[in-house]
Amino acid sequence: MLRKTVLVRALSLAFSTAALTAAVVPVAMAQSNASGNIYGNVEAAPGSTVVLLNTDTGAKRTVVPDASGRYFATALPPGHYKVELVRDGQVSNTVEVDVLVGQGVDASFATATAGVQAVQVTGRRNRIDVSSSNNGATFTAKELARLPIAQSVAAIIQLAPNTTRADSRYSAGASFGGGGASENAYYINGFPVTNPLTQLGASELPFGAIAQAQILTGGFGAEFGRSVGGVVNITTKSGTNNWEFGATASIEPNSLRSDYKNSMYAVTGKPENAATDGTLYRRNSENSKTERIYGAYVGGPIIQDKLFMFLSAEARGTDWSRVNGTRTSASNSTTGFVTNKDKINRYFGKFDWNITDNHRLELSLIGDEGKTDRNLYGYDYSTSQRGVKTAQQHYKNNEDFSPSVGAETQILRYLGNLTDNLTVTALYGESKTPSTSVYDPIGTAPANLYQVVAASNNRVPGLNYSSPQVLSGTVAALDASNKVRSTRFDLEYKIGQHTLRGGFDNNKLSSVNAGDVMGGGGQWSYAKAANPNTPLNFGGGYRVSTASGGGFGTQGYYVREQLFDSRTDAFSDQSAQYIEDRYQATKDLLLTVGLRNETFTNKNGDGQKFLEIKNQFSPRLAAAWDVNGDASMKVYGSAGRYAVQIPTHLAVRGASRSLFTYQYYTYTGTDQFGRPTGLNPLTGAFSTNNELGQEKDYRTVTAVDLKPTYQDELTLGFEKAFSPSLNFGAKVTYRQLRQTIDDYCDDRAVQGWADRNNVDTSNWAGLGCVTFNPGKDNTFRVDFNGDRKYTLVHLTADELGFDKAKRTYTAVDLFAEHPFRNGWYGRVNYTWSRSKGNTEGQTRSDNAQTDVAATSTWDTPELMEGAYGLLPNDREHQIKAFGYYELSPEWSVGGNALAASGRPRSCFGNKDNLSDDAPNYGSVYFFCDGKDAKRGSYGNLPWDIRFDANVAYRPAMIKGLTLKMDVFNVMNKQTVQVVDEQYNVAAGNNAVNPTYGRGISYTSPRAVKLTAEYNYKF
Repeated sequence: MLRKTVLVRALSLAFSTAALTAAVVPVAMAQSNASGNIYGNVEAAPGSTVVLLNTDTGAKRTVVPDASGRYFATALPPGHYKVELVRDGQVSNTVEVDVLVGQGVDASFATATAGVQAVQVTGRRNRIDVSSSNNGATFTAKELARLPIAQSVAAIIQLAPNTTRADSRYSAGASFGGGGASENAYYINGFPVTNPLTQLGASELPFGAIAQAQILTGGFGAEFGRSVGGVVNITTKSGTNNWEFGATASIEPNSLRSDYKNSMYAVTGKPENAATDGTLYRRNSENSKTERIYGAYVGGPIIQDKLFMFLSAEARGTDWSRVNGTRTSASNSTTGFVTNKDKINRYFGKFDWNITDNHRLELSLIGDEGKTDRNLYGYDYSTSQRGVKTAQQHYKNNEDFSPSVGAETQILRYLGNLTDNLTVTALYGESKTPSTSVYDPIGTAPANLYQVVAASNNRVPGLNYSSPQVLSGTVAALDASNKVRSTRFDLEYKIGQHTLRGGFDNNKLSSVNAGDVMGGGGQWSYAKAANPNTPLNFGGGYRVSTASGGGFGTQGYYVREQLFDSRTDAFSDQSAQYIEDRYQATKDLLLTVGLRNETFTNKNGDGQKFLEIKNQFSPRLAAAWDVNGDASMKVYGSAGRYAVQIPTHLAVRGASRSLFTYQYYTYTGTDQFGRPTGLNPLTGAFSTNNELGQEKDYRTVTAVDLKPTYQDELTLGFEKAFSPSLNFGAKVTYRQLRQTIDDYCDDRAVQGWADRNNVDTSNWAGLGCVTFNPGKDNTFRVDFNGDRKYTLVHLTADELGFDKAKRTYTAVDLFAEHPFRNGWYGRVNYTWSRSKGNTEGQTRSDNAQTDVAATSTWDTPELMEGAYGLLPNDREHQIKAFGYYELSPEWSVGGNALAASGRPRSCFGNKDNLSDDAPNYGSVYFFCDGKDAKRGSYGNLPWDIRFDANVAYRPAMIKGLTLKMDVFNVMNKQTVQVVDEQYNVAAGNNAVNPTYGRGISYTSPRAVKLTAEYNYKF
């Protein structure tokens, strides 16, 4: 239910600001991320007017062309419009056009004649939008319904050029223009729906409620921000003057799905891996998956021409099962097999009130809830039999396990055309995402039973390494939630050849009980040294041999105890202001100059502000030249600066209490739960990042002079409508990351400064991890005496030991498009690109680290040696082709093809000759097999080639019925997408990881989806 506060605040904001505009100098814009524009030229005598009629809702706008005959109508709700040229009270010409979100459409008129001339261009985009320099693509509901794609926003994103899938280990997200998966912005009807905790993905709608999806890959104007990647801008369907309803049901049965490809150990060629090289790692061929989707909608007028409603609901259910344990796993008897029941329930409600032709109020209600019921069983590889049930788990809106980010969202938006030249919009919205995680073990295992990790070659023969603990890695808190509250206000004022736009927004984010804890309280990880008498560098200043610990250590066997707990609350405030001038310099040349300013703060679990970035000024410049003056060819370009904020998750380990320790032991045996007995410490408990559970001083966890993450971008391109049946074009994009934010976790540079300045550090607890600007000079606030009296320590980039942060993206895009004409539509995009640097950005796909802007990338200088090279999101060549063909009024076919070169491969191993005072991160250095291993220098994964197809039947005898079959991955090419790049087993142990080079994920096998859909309009 919409909260009263949402309604009251939004109405207050909308109407009070509308009233105030009479007393202020208007500087601004209409909220173009939820509307579109119509423009054109009128070759007629003075006194003509242009009337724009929304044929769905009856809403009218009247505009007066200027002295040159040009008119421009902005802030129009997307939809179908009849544009009439009126002279002396009579309609002389009529054009019909479709308005797309964030775009303009040309509706020009030739010299008026005495009669009425109807020019029908509905559904055709053979003219070019010469009013915009945005890069990307916009897809309508009709196009999405005809294409064989998965019903998800992620699938829509992949249709656009300059996009690639994020690492499959991330729960959501995509890479735009070489950016990290967390560096994008998502909107629904103008409201930010980006995941506030990690910025990976966003909440979604019922797929059938999407009216238009705009995928911006660059060149966007000053109204958009908080992204150095791309923008996903979705507008929804609304009710019209005609009642309509529909329903859909689809099934993707396991019986029509090809077998999943088994996962095999790669061949390392090392003696210690002779037993596993080239053998079965995990049996995927027994996996099964069946997905069902049910949906319905109804929409129409509550009051004709005035008040409209649209309601939509969707229920998705997926039943899948898979072999969970690896062939050599010690836990197969308890967790070797898993079954899941995934459910996604989504709803959408939209109410539109045309108060007058010039004032409109929109209410959007969105629900998105993902649930997973997970059951764990034993599994016997020798018989391929599932064992007894050992545990059950229940998740809701848990991004690691649930199938949806989730949110309950309410949005109220007002749009007012106060005069012919002044438009105002205002928006207020709230969203909340409650998340739960319930773990129900079956049996009588101890409550706090550590996990056990024991590869077959790390076990003492004859000992038990099987544990009834079913949890692995870290798990989420039992109850958590994310909240977003957003306010936005925009103005637009036209004066002469200038359209002045501007506005502000404010977002307040909170994440309650964020973070994770080690499942079962901790983890025992068994290992074996190649030589028991050779000292191993375990980190924490400990360098000892396993033999010195006695027990099975004399044979090289040892065990590591790991503790981890990062649960906390986190908060963030974001605000922005912008101004923009769209100047029609000549009849055919449009110049756009804008400036955006952003501020964001992050607060820890105690509400203490530990990071604040002010005045992120981002200038934007764009030009669009209508070469022939008839919207048949456009040359365009843009230059801009773009910035991105840090999500709430930074506080989880960066500024709040956290525990992350290791301790190493030798042992003399194991018990019935696989726990080591007869422990003898080889090291004390230590934390590489000084995470010992203590309170963090919020004044010291961030560099004093921190600067924002920002990127500069240049684009230049052209588009040509060669004929009514062919558009083509080309574009060049260059992006350069100028500055980034991450964390630094090395005491040595500060200790060196203290030594040079004769500062006593005997009471200093250490630096821990500090958020800073990598590759720049930084000043740190250091408490050397533990008395909250601080010393400012200024360190140059050289003293810190880092080169500057580098990430460049260069791309050349070519496209050819056949607009829908003569029964078919098609588009082919080719992109050559190169993404290179020493940092991916906020994320680290090398190991799919989700500590956004706090990855291990810049923790120590040694981690960056060899880091420059081809980045994980680099795809040198990409061909994307899609379209559909109407064979007859009843039959149609569609296709969607991708051919992309593979991801660059890297190798991460233990670093030889690390100094004793250097933090030891284990197998994460660009160093393998005794030599440097430059990033991206180990070749590429195979080409990713996919082809999806569909066929649809719309029987004439049952109007409104559609029967459709989609076939995904027709050729069943299960190409490897990600491989294990960890070369060594563990810190101090140079034995080669037996899973090095193993395929982690593959393209999903061929699948068939059957759909029945019925739509009826009264």
